[in-house]
Amino acid sequence: MSDPLFLVAPETDKRELAAFAGSVLRNVDAVRRAYSEHRSARWVLVNASALALFADSVEVHNTWHRVLFLERARAARRELLYALFRVVVAPDKGVQLLPNAELQEVMGDEHAADLIIGGVVDPDDRRLIVYRGNLDRLVIPFDWFRSSAKGPRPDFNAFSVIDSGQTIKLGNYEAATDAVLYDFDSEARRRMRQKEIGADGTFGGSLRRLRLQKGLSRSDFAPISAKTIARIERSEVEEPHDDTLATIAKRLGVKADDIKSF
Repeated sequence: MSDPLFLVAPETDKRELAAFAGSVLRNVDAVRRAYSEHRSARWVLVNASALALFADSVEVHNTWHRVLFLERARAARRELLYALFRVVVAPDKGVQLLPNAELQEVMGDEHAADLIIGGVVDPDDRRLIVYRGNLDRLVIPFDWFRSSAKGPRPDFNAFSVIDSGQTIKLGNYEAATDAVLYDFDSEARRRMRQKEIGADGTFGGSLRRLRLQKGLSRSDFAPISAKTIARIERSEVEEPHDDTLATIAKRLGVKADDIKSF
């Protein structure tokens, strides 16, 4: 689940912000309260006036606050942003962001961390830096983007993010965000594996789901060994013997015929 999302827009700013899923803060008291209540949060500052409002409202502590600043920030203003926030995402030369409507959609998504809102190409160091919906960064070496013999080659001069943050586009070459996260974020990889396990319709998949639900380890089924339980969960045992099945069911506290329903 993503950190809370706050948008700072002074009361004089009349732009339409209702499409953003976060809380809109328009004065010093509201900003100060939100900042003090959360050690880690995502912020969107709509312009320089919003930045001034934020800076006037807070005493900077060692926090994990991150910001998306919607205007281009020159050197001095960027330094101010980095003094106030742990991570700064802001338009600049070479920085590509999603269109505004998609940006709003991704930032408010429950799984914003698993989507990409933009990035920047570093040709000198041969790296692509991408920004996620939770405003964290990932650094991807150019060499990761491999093409098949007959497929399109990645063109790092034509970088963009499409499909509401689900695809990185490099000219005619495309890479799925899920594939990037799987290789470069161990926590995202764990979530994806759990999702795959949850979708497993075999007896082994049902047994594993039920075992985890009951808070049991594979070694809790004596006299059945942990190795045997692991083999059953990986579907390396097509059909456990009746006595094995009875022992498993008794330890789980369910009828043997009911295990596959989980």
